[in-house]
Amino acid sequence: MKTFHFWGLMVVLLLSLLGCQQNSVLSDDLNSKKDLQGFVEPEPSDWVKYTKPVREYMYHRTQAVINNDINILWERYPELKENIDSEKGVNVEKNEVESLNHGFDLVDANYNIESYERIKVNAINDNKVTVLVHGSIVYLRDDFDESGGEYLMKVFLKQNDNQWTVEKTDEYTLPEYKEWLQEKNQ
Repeated sequence: MKTFHFWGLMVVLLLSLLGCQQNSVLSDDLNSKKDLQGFVEPEPSDWVKYTKPVREYMYHRTQAVINNDINILWERYPELKENIDSEKGVNVEKNEVESLNHGFDLVDANYNIESYERIKVNAINDNKVTVLVHGSIVYLRDDFDESGGEYLMKVFLKQNDNQWTVEKTDEYTLPEYKEWLQEKNQ
């Protein structure tokens, strides 16, 4: 009887240890089929880890636009003022600050990082991750009309001292977006 209890306890311990391993297998959900360049929906525990820095980035981004001051974003994420490439959509937040503040004032903003679909992640290594974000930003203008809309972007995160921070952004240009839609619908 003691042997039976011992082996039963061993089986329970082994099964519980297996349950603690990080799941790196793709979900069978149709919406989370392997996306472009290896992006997959993260496990719930990882989802929390990656949405927080993306939301924080979006907060600083929208504050920079509302206040017409790109330095609000750049003070928090200094790497975003480097390697700006408007044609490729890399680190183009300054363009948004300038274009949305032309001819009217913005008074508020709402963003949702998953308004079109859940985030997807491509883990480069333990300290670098790329998050694919398909969401929306809507700015309220001083005439109470709205500007903004859908966006699709890659947010490149790096981990320093157990904190994730944004080191680069890559917004899909219109041709890239159309190509992404075609590949997604295949």
